[in-house]
Amino acid sequence: MNFIGIDRILSPAEWLRRLDSNRLQPSDICITFDDSLMCQFDVALPILERYKLKAFWFIYSNVFEGQINKLEVYRAFRLKNFKHVDEFYDVFLEKVFVSEFGEKAKKAISPSDLRRYQKTFPFYSPNDIKFRFIRDRVLQPSDYEYIMDGIIKDRGVKIGALTRNLWMSNENLKYLSDKGHGIGLHSYSHPTRLAGLAYKDQRMEYGKNYEHIESITSRPPLVAAHPVNSYDLNTFRILEKLNIRCGFRSNMFPGEITGKINGHKYEMAREDSANIIRMMEKSK
Repeated sequence: MNFIGIDRILSPAEWLRRLDSNRLQPSDICITFDDSLMCQFDVALPILERYKLKAFWFIYSNVFEGQINKLEVYRAFRLKNFKHVDEFYDVFLEKVFVSEFGEKAKKAISPSDLRRYQKTFPFYSPNDIKFRFIRDRVLQPSDYEYIMDGIIKDRGVKIGALTRNLWMSNENLKYLSDKGHGIGLHSYSHPTRLAGLAYKDQRMEYGKNYEHIESITSRPPLVAAHPVNSYDLNTFRILEKLNIRCGFRSNMFPGEITGKINGHKYEMAREDSANIIRMMEKSK
């Protein structure tokens, strides 16, 4: 907090006021959290409360209805069952390369793709990028689940154990909202390629997400964060119809629609916490 400058951090309400009136300054920042994670509530919230700060919390809704979002389950599996994430990547890549998707996976990312992705997401390692390319561009969601479920089974891990206390509850959302935090849209099921969905499917994703948040907080959501930074013009049209006032990207690079940084109210840039940590380490 001291590195960033507490006085620069705006509450959700003040951020939206300044955005609506075109008074946001380059020095103005806000705090955001994605993905409805219980660890954010348990670890980050007490720090925010100590400093009397409010944040935006972008949540996807299907996990609040008892469904399992395997994207987050797989992330928890990687963190809990491997000494280092590269150990997981070695296992994953070996599993993919000996499968029917092996040849396509080996050709999925060129050196130029790797350089471009590293420039856009400098907090990702080369192995991070290879993993995401294969997950998002080679494998269909069902294929990815098949590969990952096989690795989990090989390790003798039960998926139910991985989901325990992974996500927040509706009571947590209401608490945050009642305390002045902003609860925002992040889709219903967190698809990794939302921009590839038809308009009606995107509308369902955000419509159900909107209804869930409003039903729990008794407030209409006013902001959104694009899941996996995936969006298109249809997304903009849907957010506009839902009266969403601000939408966030996941990096500090120009937006896909405008080609500019902060070029549209639905293309507001964000800095990843991993980059902020690197900045702090370099400043020592």
